[in-house]
Amino acid sequence: MKNRTYLKASFREIAYSKGRFIAIILIIFLGTMLYVGIKATGPILNSSASRYVNQQDLSDFQIVSTAGLTEEDVEAAEAVNGVEVEPGYHFFYADSTKNEVAQVFSYANKNQQNQLVLTEGRLPKKQQEIVLDSKAKDFGYRLNQKYGFDQPDQLKKSDYTIVGFANSPMFISTEERGLTNVGNGSVDYFAYIPEENFDSEVYSILYLRDPSAEAYQTYGSTYEKKIEEKRDELKEGFSERPEERAEEIQQTAQEALRPEKEKLTSGLAEVEEAQQQLDQQKEMIERLPEEQREQLNQAQQELTKNRQALESGQREIAEQEQEINAMKTPAYSFNVRSDNPGFQEYGDLSERIAAIANVFPVFFFFIAALITFTTMTRMVEENRREIGTLKALGYSKFEIAKKYIIYATLASAIGILLGSVIGTETLPRLIFFLSSDRYNFTQLNTFYSARPILQAAAAFLIASLGSALVVLLNDLREKPAHLLQPKAPKPGKRIFLEYIRPLWSRLSFNQKVSYRNLLRYKSRMVMAIIGISGCAGLMVAGVGLKDSLGSVTEKQFGPIIDYQGIVTLSEDHLASEDREAVETILNDTKQISSNLPFFSSTVDVRKSGQATQQVTMMVPEDAEAFEQYVHLRNSAGTEDSLSDEGVVVTEKLADLFDIQAGDALTIYDEDQQKVTLPVAAVVENYLGNFLYLSKEFYQQQFDQELQPNAFFIRTENMTEKQEKSLAERLLDSKRVVNTSFMSDQIEAQEESMANLDAIVLIFVVLSGSLAFVVLYNLTNINVSERIRELSTIKVLGFFDKEVTMYIFRENIIFTLLGIVAGYGVGYLLTAFILHQASMETIIFPLVINWTAYAISGGLTIVFTLIVMLVTHVKLKHINMIDALKSNE
Repeated sequence: MKNRTYLKASFREIAYSKGRFIAIILIIFLGTMLYVGIKATGPILNSSASRYVNQQDLSDFQIVSTAGLTEEDVEAAEAVNGVEVEPGYHFFYADSTKNEVAQVFSYANKNQQNQLVLTEGRLPKKQQEIVLDSKAKDFGYRLNQKYGFDQPDQLKKSDYTIVGFANSPMFISTEERGLTNVGNGSVDYFAYIPEENFDSEVYSILYLRDPSAEAYQTYGSTYEKKIEEKRDELKEGFSERPEERAEEIQQTAQEALRPEKEKLTSGLAEVEEAQQQLDQQKEMIERLPEEQREQLNQAQQELTKNRQALESGQREIAEQEQEINAMKTPAYSFNVRSDNPGFQEYGDLSERIAAIANVFPVFFFFIAALITFTTMTRMVEENRREIGTLKALGYSKFEIAKKYIIYATLASAIGILLGSVIGTETLPRLIFFLSSDRYNFTQLNTFYSARPILQAAAAFLIASLGSALVVLLNDLREKPAHLLQPKAPKPGKRIFLEYIRPLWSRLSFNQKVSYRNLLRYKSRMVMAIIGISGCAGLMVAGVGLKDSLGSVTEKQFGPIIDYQGIVTLSEDHLASEDREAVETILNDTKQISSNLPFFSSTVDVRKSGQATQQVTMMVPEDAEAFEQYVHLRNSAGTEDSLSDEGVVVTEKLADLFDIQAGDALTIYDEDQQKVTLPVAAVVENYLGNFLYLSKEFYQQQFDQELQPNAFFIRTENMTEKQEKSLAERLLDSKRVVNTSFMSDQIEAQEESMANLDAIVLIFVVLSGSLAFVVLYNLTNINVSERIRELSTIKVLGFFDKEVTMYIFRENIIFTLLGIVAGYGVGYLLTAFILHQASMETIIFPLVINWTAYAISGGLTIVFTLIVMLVTHVKLKHINMIDALKSNE
């Protein structure tokens, strides 16, 4: 009976203090929801992507060759253990009349890899049917419309009927379709045509898939490691194919020339024989009649003409043979999923979320746990007399503790359960929904991750139950008589303001009391400031993250990269006359203010324990002019110049490989030849990793003349149409393979950063919610602890507004101090998150605009005022008699 009564009293405690109980649940709920939800978002996004690409059987590899692929290449790929191989055809088609570029793929019913996802219509069934990319609808294409190719040299037919629109797992982005060396250089959409329409003796591409890799997350390190190992096997299996393929092409070409060569040889032999007969006749020419002599001369002329034609043909054959023998060895490329357009961008989004989840939610979680700890501690301290009474009545320590165990466990369980469920079910879905317009994924595969849930449960149980038990066990050591007496109030002390007589004498009585109470209850002040500053700091960090992530392009393009485009020359057109022809086009374009030839190459930087980095090496023809195109600014803020004494390295690469000015950097060129370069300077950079060398230093270190293969171009404001027009003109020259504009990079980077807007919004909203709950809870604790004090001043004649200000004068000071401290916390927290979120090719600058501080401070003040109004209503209804009798 005694236990049942005490159990009822335990639940009545919840009803009597439902405001505090709900506040604890809300704090635990918010902390758990953000922590569990954000921690689960990255894995859930990756799992959903893996599920999608596995369902559509996305190939793990794509093998392409500059000379096409044959059955021997298919056999070489099939010889690699555990891979499925599918050959196919594809080409890029530029429609000059519509200014569109399409990537055309072959479609066969037997295709198992890269299965299309229909969004409208059906797949091709007849030879003259075509399926277009869903993105093609933006260009005005509709079902049953005719689609034609102008002079398709790789197709047997030119006219097709559109029977469907689809998405492809090779293009998970709704926007990006990759680059090409035809048309304007950028692919607009893809198309699939039945395989039998392709008119080619060799394949264009091999798709390879490793079924065993399906067991791993496509963005996981285990998958990447397995695929890298398999790629090494493929490269080993194809190691002899470039030379073999070159021999095959040469042999085929020689065989094609052989009949013509034999025909010419035979013709020359006949001419020689005829010449001999003619020479014999010439011996008796004087004896022949005039008419026969004339015929003989004509025959000689005809024979000479035939000889010259045959010899000319032989020279042409010899030149062709020479070209065949000098033909470059075909290059094979082994592309993986991350090389597909837009694929890596989605993975980077998940990585950034995971990096942020390791910092922001943890700090949020810490503040929530700290406030929970404070709330439960104060609750036990308020019940000292009840604990003393129960102890005097003979209740055991466990029986007394049971009430607080039930209270803390129930509040924690409700908060953790709601936070885990709502966090897992809503935050990943919300982030997925807000970024779904950028990707073709249609379904989110949510699941509950045990680790963050258990971490949240352990932390909050320690914060709530642990804090209650610590204080409770301390109180239970005391005698009942001591517990039944209220704690002696803290003695008043002179504060430092009292020694400033001119200031102290001008303060009102209420102000003096407030300042004395602030310093009298230092622990209360410290906890309030920590709680408020933590929440304010979280809001600053939330908005600051958006400012910092969005400022990457602003910091990179203009202050550092001061060119607007790069024109890349074809490897077959690097001669000076080719460069001059391209330069003429650039000079004739009025929007281009200047250009600078340079050499560009991709090199590898390696170090034990660090992933190999592919770095762009740039060598301008004129180092002095280069300063107008790239501003080499060091950490001190001053600009460096290219040096003949060493290479200039960008800071992220220097950070990854622990490089400083004066060190030596070892690189591996495209032929994997090792070159060691002294480092002259480390310069600021935010996107990508670069090496900059002067012309003289390059020629000295690489022992070869500089041969520029690209141009920097500086332009006035060019419209998208003007950029496309210039790209087309350059590609039409047949000397240029690609023209890339910085405007496209800026747009792509801004779209990539926009993916994080949803997370930032969630952080700000939840941080604001936590700030409100924290302010309300701290104020509620403050009022409940000082109810007798407030009743006393009310009895003494203080008006309701004065009683409210008695409390809120302190709260206002706490809030202002907390906001100021929160600004510092937010700055440091943002810097730490950005450091964690930085990637191998991206540095996020620390940029926090004044709006972040204004939003944080403004919301905190608004929440303080709302709590003030709620508390004012509560204080107006205090039962002064009951409060003053509470200790009797």
